[in-house]
Amino acid sequence: MAYRTLNAAPRSRLVPERQGQVTARFCLGCESFFSPLAARHHGKPVLGKDHVSAPCPHEGEAFVPGAGWWEEAVEILPAPAPAAG
Repeated sequence: MAYRTLNAAPRSRLVPERQGQVTARFCLGCESFFSPLAARHHGKPVLGKDHVSAPCPHEGEAFVPGAGWWEEAVEILPAPAPAAG
């Protein structure tokens, strides 16, 4: 079995200093990550739940900018080094 990992988090859950480039789209309904190029929410997330056994209410909807059910996922940057005091 292969495990997929994604070094990303929804933009709203990271402080600005830890936000990198956009790497995915995050569905707030099923908490799954989709390709940043995906046009619609479909049953094959990059990382997330199996949509066959746990369907999402947003299945089939388009990733329209400004829709309240999804947000951009950004790369998690390393924590800044503590300032020498």
